[in-house]
Amino acid sequence: MQAVQTIQPLGKYPSFCRAGDFIYLSGMSARQADGSIAGVTRLPDGSVACDMQVQTRVVIQKIQAALQQVGASLGDCVAITSYLTDMQQFDAYNAVYSEFFDGRATRTTVGVQQLPHAHMVVELTATAYKPV
Repeated sequence: MQAVQTIQPLGKYPSFCRAGDFIYLSGMSARQADGSIAGVTRLPDGSVACDMQVQTRVVIQKIQAALQQVGASLGDCVAITSYLTDMQQFDAYNAVYSEFFDGRATRTTVGVQQLPHAHMVVELTATAYKPV
């Protein structure tokens, strides 16, 4: 499993906040600490390929790492919202998602035109319930 680094948000907002027994996570992407995006390959012709499965795995691992900071886990998630830039890649996204989540959390998946960086193909936000 790839090590996941906590990355400071680019804007003025927290990665997560606790409100009583609920933990709300800001949108997580596959952006790395060095500014690169995981799962991006530059092809010989100069074009870029973005791997939905790699990015989804990194995003979920970042959510997992954020939750661990407050003693919670993915199993404590009660709601997930997913943003995909290409709904044709839903099956690839869903295959990785299913490795981490057992169906307990509600989920909404939305197709979006773009995310904050052209190479980002998935972003997730989560709400967890973990009594203090």
